[in-house]
Amino acid sequence: MLPFLIEENMYKILDLNNWSRYEQYKFFKSYDSPFFNICSELDVTDLVKSCQSKKLSFFISILYASLSAANQIKEFRYRLKNDGVVEFDTIYAGSTILKDDETFSFCYFDYFNRFSAFNNSAKQDIAKAKTGNLKFAARDNELGLIHYSSIPWISFSSFSHARNFKNNDSIPKIVFGKFYEKDGRISLPISVEVHHALMDGLHLGRYLDKLQKMIKNPTFLTI
Repeated sequence: MLPFLIEENMYKILDLNNWSRYEQYKFFKSYDSPFFNICSELDVTDLVKSCQSKKLSFFISILYASLSAANQIKEFRYRLKNDGVVEFDTIYAGSTILKDDETFSFCYFDYFNRFSAFNNSAKQDIAKAKTGNLKFAARDNELGLIHYSSIPWISFSSFSHARNFKNNDSIPKIVFGKFYEKDGRISLPISVEVHHALMDGLHLGRYLDKLQKMIKNPTFLTI
């Protein structure tokens, strides 16, 4: 049975008593460290080639594909709020951006259904972040987003985030590493960390599968 949803602002409140994962939610919600992490690799050969031919930013392109895939899976839009669970209609991205002085800033990217709109907006946001005009300020009070990072200097096989266990954090965290070539194909390390009270390995697997299919045939790259 699907949970009854109550509309409120930009999210819906789940009726936990009718949620099929309620028992799993109760079990993992009490954990001191309820997040689980999976590191995998994506075949980005076709995406890299398309970005090169169209002169597009690889980071903006993979960020859009990742955010689009996440928005299509409701578990990635679930968040803990006020002792309950809410489902956001749409989620956006918050990412670290390296500045010219080699420090980083937080940059936030609205989600658009079309890549062209996302690309234009993202380029402006990144330019502002790089110039140092944006303050180093995290939007800790906002839940309807995914935390992203990019580490293009390292091809990792495991990853661990800095954490503040005083916060009731439930936001997914996705990290991209340095892509590398092997046997004529290009692979990109990816780390995905999610709250186990809100989803399981099944849902994370669906996300990675959907993302891989998008970048295997990147027809979304229209400008």
